[in-house]
Amino acid sequence: MKVYISVDMEGIAGIVTFPQTESGQADYGAARKWLMAETNAAIEGALEAGADEIVVNDAHGGMCNLLYDELHPAARLVSGPLKPLAMMAGIDASFAAAMFIGYHAKAGAPGVLAHTWTSRLAGLWINGVEVGEWGMNAALAGHFHVPVVLVTGDDCLVREAKAELGDIETVVVKQALSRYAAMSLPRQQVLAEIRAGAARALRRRQTISPYRPALPLELQVKFTMPQSADSAAMLPRSRRLDPLTIAYEAGDAVEMFQALYSLFALLAYT
Repeated sequence: MKVYISVDMEGIAGIVTFPQTESGQADYGAARKWLMAETNAAIEGALEAGADEIVVNDAHGGMCNLLYDELHPAARLVSGPLKPLAMMAGIDASFAAAMFIGYHAKAGAPGVLAHTWTSRLAGLWINGVEVGEWGMNAALAGHFHVPVVLVTGDDCLVREAKAELGDIETVVVKQALSRYAAMSLPRQQVLAEIRAGAARALRRRQTISPYRPALPLELQVKFTMPQSADSAAMLPRSRRLDPLTIAYEAGDAVEMFQALYSLFALLAYT
């Protein structure tokens, strides 16, 4: 059984500020260790449930956060920027299931460090449903008929994901108190729950459906500033819905993702 694990950082227990997630900052080293521990706990749970091939994708920031020599030896590591499909690099139809570790809530939500890729985005919708990064990434997995079976992060992220992805396994590692504050569970409890959640999720993977919104996919992206939408409107086939919002109709989730990242590239002109 082949398992895919996408690992972000803001949803890791103990992390409550952006500097903790940024290379070169004083607290990054400690946060990196917490990241490794939660990632390895998910791998251990997957192995317990019968996984015989595990791919872990470093999906935060510059995507060079996971320590290669500290990663569980059973897993292969995908890392580095400019990867095809970014946070979902390497996903394909050969995987039995996907897991999202250390994810965060969408832009505007009351979660810890909540955002959707960049501070320039106020919101993102797929077929009229507002989602966070988890939604786009789940749609990419669903494109290949791979179900997302486990999501971990704060309580706000878990509520969002369950509302749209259905009866998946989740682990709440911290309770959001504000954008920059949380009550994190005890470390050993977090690791035990992730390990157990990963095993449980894989054992019942056949009861969890892939996330496949109806085609064609209507992507709507709302920016925080009109000049960002001005640049994004240069994308061929995009439509300007209002001063802040761009829409794009995609034939499938991969095209939708490519359109979104093309919009991000156009933001360099603002």
